[in-house]
Amino acid sequence: MRLLGVTRRPACLEQALLGRKVLVVSSLTAAPSPSPAPSSLSLLLSPSQRHAFSASSRRPAFKFVTGEPTDVKIKVKPVGRNKRIPDIDKYALPMEPCRTRFAPSPTGHLHLGGLRTALYSYLIARATGGQFILRIEDTDQSRLVKQSEQTLLDDLRWAGLTWDEGPDKVGPYGPYRQSERLPLYHKHADQLLQEGKAYRCFCTPADLEARRLLGQDHDRDAPHVCRSLPAKESDERKSNGEQFAVRFRSSKDPAGFWDIVFGPYKKAIAEEDFIIMKRDGFPTYHLANVIDDHYMKITHVVRGAEWLISTPKHIELYKAFDWTPPQFAHLGLLVDKQRQKLSKRHKGCDMSWYRANRTLPAALLNFAVLMGWRKANELKDTMTLQNMVDNFSFQLTKGDIMVAMDKLPLLQKFHLRALIFDDSPEKREQLRENLLTPMALQIKDVEAAKLTGQPVTLFEAEDDTATTTITIHPETLGQLITSSAAITDLEDYILKVIRLHSSKRIPGTSNEDLTSYVFDNRYLFWDVPDAVLRDLIAKHYHQTDASSSLWLNDGPVQSADIISDQLQKFRAVTEENWAAEALQPLIDAAGNAVLVVVQGGTAAGGGVPEKSSEGFRLLRWAVAGMTPGPTILMIMNMLGREQTIRRLEQALIVARQLDDEKTKSSAGGDPVPVAAVGE
Repeated sequence: MRLLGVTRRPACLEQALLGRKVLVVSSLTAAPSPSPAPSSLSLLLSPSQRHAFSASSRRPAFKFVTGEPTDVKIKVKPVGRNKRIPDIDKYALPMEPCRTRFAPSPTGHLHLGGLRTALYSYLIARATGGQFILRIEDTDQSRLVKQSEQTLLDDLRWAGLTWDEGPDKVGPYGPYRQSERLPLYHKHADQLLQEGKAYRCFCTPADLEARRLLGQDHDRDAPHVCRSLPAKESDERKSNGEQFAVRFRSSKDPAGFWDIVFGPYKKAIAEEDFIIMKRDGFPTYHLANVIDDHYMKITHVVRGAEWLISTPKHIELYKAFDWTPPQFAHLGLLVDKQRQKLSKRHKGCDMSWYRANRTLPAALLNFAVLMGWRKANELKDTMTLQNMVDNFSFQLTKGDIMVAMDKLPLLQKFHLRALIFDDSPEKREQLRENLLTPMALQIKDVEAAKLTGQPVTLFEAEDDTATTTITIHPETLGQLITSSAAITDLEDYILKVIRLHSSKRIPGTSNEDLTSYVFDNRYLFWDVPDAVLRDLIAKHYHQTDASSSLWLNDGPVQSADIISDQLQKFRAVTEENWAAEALQPLIDAAGNAVLVVVQGGTAAGGGVPEKSSEGFRLLRWAVAGMTPGPTILMIMNMLGREQTIRRLEQALIVARQLDDEKTKSSAGGDPVPVAAVGE
């Protein structure tokens, strides 16, 4: 027997708990002094009830303890008035294993709301050591879409949810397609007919529509003239082949129930005599889901709040069959920023959009779990599926939930960062599918376009305010660093780039994000061409005019002298020592060694040597070919010794050419072509 906790409640223990009523005990207040309080009181409760109670602070506290499934005791223990009694978590999941189900209709891709329902059901089952069942509700033949069942299964698997029983997994309570369970539904419909709890309705759809237009549907019995048909006449009309539906004979007293999210629920008026078996011989949702949930031993039904109003019908059916209903949790509706229900026209409504935009399954589940679950404050928004299983509770939102699409990219980046450093085969395949392969194909597209010499537009999108275009010009790119024709080799190189760059930037997986990442880091994938180096190094001459000069080692120098000094420093580092410990001091020394002398051109002429960023700038231009982006150390680590030295050598050639051109220009001579200049 295990103590679950104590909470302060009213002295009377008549409480509704998770759909059940505690045995009414009106005399559980503290006995007047000096009469001793009873040592224990036995109550019959459901094993899933996890609440505890206490009287007021001046009365004994009642501790609620669970024992055997049908044996629960409330032990009375006096508590001092100043002693705090901790509250039990009233939102905690049951202690015993739960059986939950997700029961979609095969009408297309899985919707976001459906994914959330499936996820919550999955979490309840996994967290309690129970079973999660997948059931296909295909009784509405008019709405079925070919191949949709397989699409639903694929969407759920892609999202990372698995089930214990379903149409593709043999279980003890199958079959798991409602269309294959018709004899069971007919058997129970006949049972209700025989017991007088249902009746045949021979009204055609045209008859019912005519009565509706006349306003007769406001009278509970008026639309259903067949309610009072004698059994003999009903049997004869059936024997004559006349089509009919079966209606449930609803009670005059409205049925109520306890909902985990909404609490007690009861409609003000009684239910009409609703149809449970249609004229085509298929059951309605009301009958089929009640029968299936009973025979599949479902303990908890999680579904959208739109079904809250229909649940009293289901409670009546459970009573008619003398079955115990499961516990219900109706989830708030998903709405957009205009508070309109999320529909097919909304971006991100179904799984096809997320799959097309390469959303990571882990990020999408993380996104979905936050739509209505009020997690504990100490929990972060970012969580794995196992985190969800470990922490999920019944603390769910009653009202509508606004879908904030701007939160998804943040969750995507979090899960992508984890994926980048996970070398397990399953995770690596996810990374290839959503990031590495798409980026490699973009790079291959650029390589193909280079052969034409024409600019290539990698991305173009238009919204209400502007058009975004990312275009690469072939002349701005050198040779592809990874020359292997195998795309897997290129993918491995891309992963190396992303890992080294991860502390600064994680790429997104949308087409725009991939293109932007390739464009911004293009010289980590391609060599820097001479034309780009020439333009970059030439900036030095605009930033150091006649009134200032660069100094290195106590003397004036030009760009080529600085790059040559840097080249000598890095040539001294061996391949084995090419790491941060050896490179960072040299980077700092190379950058800080260059000074600027102003006001006279030389120190002797009155100039004062000042610190300058020219050394860092020239090194960055030589190695990276651009100003923004990863640090110089990251780039050198990424490129490796051979590639870094080769880039510095090429930059030196271009810098010498520019120095010669500047000298000849000052003397009135002709500039020397770059191709004619050697090291």
